[in-house]
Amino acid sequence: MYPDRKKAIPVMTLVLAALVCIVSPCTAAIYIQASHDCVLAKGDPLFITGDGYHNGSAVIWGIGHSFFIHEIVDADSDGTLTWTWDEKVTEKFHSGPFTIIVQDPGQDRIFSIVANDSAGKSLLTIADNVSVLTVDAPTMDIPAALDLADFLKNQIAGSGMDDSYLLQTVYVEEPTLHLSTVELGSPLKVPAGGYVLVQGTMNMALENRIAVRIYDTSVIEKTSHRIPVRAIDSALTGSGVWGNTWEYSLDTAGLGPGEYLVEIGWDRSVKSGQNVFILMVTGNESMMDKMLKELLWRTPKFFGCV
Repeated sequence: MYPDRKKAIPVMTLVLAALVCIVSPCTAAIYIQASHDCVLAKGDPLFITGDGYHNGSAVIWGIGHSFFIHEIVDADSDGTLTWTWDEKVTEKFHSGPFTIIVQDPGQDRIFSIVANDSAGKSLLTIADNVSVLTVDAPTMDIPAALDLADFLKNQIAGSGMDDSYLLQTVYVEEPTLHLSTVELGSPLKVPAGGYVLVQGTMNMALENRIAVRIYDTSVIEKTSHRIPVRAIDSALTGSGVWGNTWEYSLDTAGLGPGEYLVEIGWDRSVKSGQNVFILMVTGNESMMDKMLKELLWRTPKFFGCV
């Protein structure tokens, strides 16, 4: 009955829908899986996942001490994206804060700032290929890396385009493993055939194998080589409040009395993520020794009788 209005209604609906899409706040989210909480041990993989990315792709920026990386990651049809920096990448990280920025290009699917690598440096450009900054990653210290992260997020937010970003920070550390049940500098004494539970904390991810190696110190002194006296074993790992944990039931069965070096640590390195202690395996008391001790304990009482 009103043909003009019938034609106008769909057009107006589309306009309002477009306005709603533009002004609605960004609903994207990112999740970071490091070694433990927000701590990443160098050499552990760093997992990044996100959802709500419905504009085709995103740029993942990584900025840290002497390190700068950028990756364009395609999003799945449902808006999820996943990316992993594996151990070959993270072993190049340096200790300190590492900033992760995930940039969404917006509905126009055009990134407001991009990076192009050449001759070991990265040239940051904005619209119309205008250069704004050259990044020389090897020369960046921690303050410079933090300044670069601030520059990037401000550039994305103030570009006048519909780009958006999310930011998270992890803290990179050298792989470390601590002993909790062994007093440093003092040997752990265990009778031959006995066992003891040794425990501690670590900053490496639970997926790492924590190897246990036992060496005879007399062999080390004679040969200058560390030759395990038994097959290499593994400690159990778990998640704690302040860090990941490990524990190992140290059984001395098959070890003769003497001094041993016990090495516990990251199976992928002999330089980091390790700790050692001295194990003293003591001889068992013979039946004669036990009888003598018992006799000596009773002797004063015997002579005290009336």
